[in-house]
Amino acid sequence: MNKHVAKLQREVNEARERRTGNESDDSSSDDEEQRPRPSEEEIERMEEKLETAQADQKNLFLIIFQRFIMILSEHLVRCDTDGRDFNTHWYRWTIGRLHQIFMMHNTQVERYSQTLSTLLFTQDLEPHILDAFNQFVALRS
Repeated sequence: MNKHVAKLQREVNEARERRTGNESDDSSSDDEEQRPRPSEEEIERMEEKLETAQADQKNLFLIIFQRFIMILSEHLVRCDTDGRDFNTHWYRWTIGRLHQIFMMHNTQVERYSQTLSTLLFTQDLEPHILDAFNQFVALRS
């Protein structure tokens, strides 16, 4: 999804450059000369596609982190009700995977961190899960 968003962003930027570029520029390459200048409507359509892709990406991250929160919260509640230690191999692996997702997609997650903290990583969340998000935010600040 990130590659798709980056590709659309690059295409929009190139279209804007071609639109505002000087037609008599002698330093342009053959590839640029063969490509027609996009109209404002074409650029607007490309921007709409980019905005849609970014919204889809944001929703995907929201879904992924929501699932992590649900699974980890269920584990913590189950361990609490059964009187067992929550810090199992499974828990450490899963929370580690959450950390890995934060780090692998740090640029995108940082872009959506305000939304994530408002919707998912709220103060009423289990402290063990919230700490993972707060550690990521602290690394990025």
